[in-house]
Amino acid sequence: MKRFLSIHVTDLCNSQCSFCVVASPLYVKDTVQYKSIIKFLEDNAGKGWDAVNLHGGEATIHPKFIEILETIRRLDYPEVHLQTNAIKLADADFTARITDLGVKKFIISLHGDNPELQDSQTGTPGGFLRTIQGIRNVKQHGTHVRTNTVITRLNLTHLRDICRLACEIGVDHINLSNLHPVGSAIYSRSTSMPTFDEMREHVYDSVDLVVAYGREMSLEGFPYCTVRERSEYQLNNEQRDILMLMRGEVIRDYDQFMSDSMRIFGEACTDCSLRAKCGGVYPQYIQYYGWKEFSSITDPIHCKLEQLQRC
Repeated sequence: MKRFLSIHVTDLCNSQCSFCVVASPLYVKDTVQYKSIIKFLEDNAGKGWDAVNLHGGEATIHPKFIEILETIRRLDYPEVHLQTNAIKLADADFTARITDLGVKKFIISLHGDNPELQDSQTGTPGGFLRTIQGIRNVKQHGTHVRTNTVITRLNLTHLRDICRLACEIGVDHINLSNLHPVGSAIYSRSTSMPTFDEMREHVYDSVDLVVAYGREMSLEGFPYCTVRERSEYQLNNEQRDILMLMRGEVIRDYDQFMSDSMRIFGEACTDCSLRAKCGGVYPQYIQYYGWKEFSSITDPIHCKLEQLQRC
């Protein structure tokens, strides 16, 4: 099992995504205290963590981002993972500096296959081209890149092309994420949040394309029954131990926190053989669309991984 420290570095961002789960577009002032980040790193140093995961907002715009990386190195953490929109990574010198300071994996937001599609969703003119250049820059340093695409009504029919683009520019791992309708997305869900039934064909086609390219694939935020024919690609299948610092609050087990606090189960889930593995469904989705798409998985033929112990 991999063990990660996870740190929300800042509320602020240089994008204005309409579906931002931490509501960065609504913040005009940062609530995160720099000293709490440093204390969290110092308190957990030498305790066997595999990596420190930095995210936001947009961590790279923090005025002391380099100092945070230097602190992580000083405390002998093995490596850094960075969740980012990669806009600042279009600067080759900046990218070289942070890879030298131990950033070994980049989780990069990619929500379109062309400037108009991505920039219209992120509210960042020119952002798409900088993101693509950022991906190219970090790959020159031999780092691992995972893209994350939040599925919206705007990019739904472009998913396969987004995945193809990611594969063609050298991305190692493609993650498709079901939109979490909280934060900024709570205000846009009526126009941005597709149903699982609408997503399924596009998701399956995208998975199959990525696998054909020989790249790693994962699906995030999908109840198992909604993607049962591709359930082996569920991010939930990973065994992780994540200790998170979120706006001064320490979350002891992030995955369990998400299951307990951010998702729910309904009557359709009662007899499901995968309930122990499934994270459930976002309640805000149910408030909008109801339970009609969901059904229990009881047939072992749908359980494609040996580690799904309930099968």
